[in-house]
Amino acid sequence: MKKGILGILSLTLVLAFVISFALPSFAQEEEMKEMIEEETAPAIDIQSMEGSVFCVEIDDEGTLSMKEEWTMCKGSLVAIGADGKSYVISGSVEDTKTIMKQPDKKKTVSGIISGHERGWILAAASAEHPKAAVTSTEDITVKGTIVCLLPNYGAGNFKQVVATGPCGEYEQHLHVVHTSDGQVYALHGSEASIKKIESMSNRNEVELQGKVQGEQGAWVLFVQ
Repeated sequence: MKKGILGILSLTLVLAFVISFALPSFAQEEEMKEMIEEETAPAIDIQSMEGSVFCVEIDDEGTLSMKEEWTMCKGSLVAIGADGKSYVISGSVEDTKTIMKQPDKKKTVSGIISGHERGWILAAASAEHPKAAVTSTEDITVKGTIVCLLPNYGAGNFKQVVATGPCGEYEQHLHVVHTSDGQVYALHGSEASIKKIESMSNRNEVELQGKVQGEQGAWVLFVQ
């Protein structure tokens, strides 16, 4: 009987000994996997855009205005790039301040550029927040007037047009929507989403659904 008890105790000690070595090895293996995943994660491709940046907002008279100089933008940011493209810019409040602090009229904005032939977007990237995007988790509905921003690359500015019919015949341009309470959102989305907006004949009191990205001064509505 004593031999049986001793045998069980011996076996228990052996198992405890094996487990004590196995647990650290398992933890080390998991730690190694995490390190490998971090090292093999795709790098964020940061690019730079040089051009004229405008704050699009509703002024004190209730008119949609575009400013190349601002203290605190209340609406959205758009840009005419030296590369012959027009951009919607999304980012944080700090990003908008950093852009404005640049002394030259032509600004350089770094971030993640994406889009298609009907619309380009630059997600400004700060050191603390590489993607610089605060995205709503749920769709919202925005009701307002859609305005086309037609780029004039020679003059380095935009012409505002509230189209009375489809605007797809124009070259690649931007769109913003402003609401009755003075909020402005730059619009972006898939090529199909932008073409759907361009095909609209009515631009007043339009309801749009989508998710919001950015912060005050660089709002973007990603339309469905």
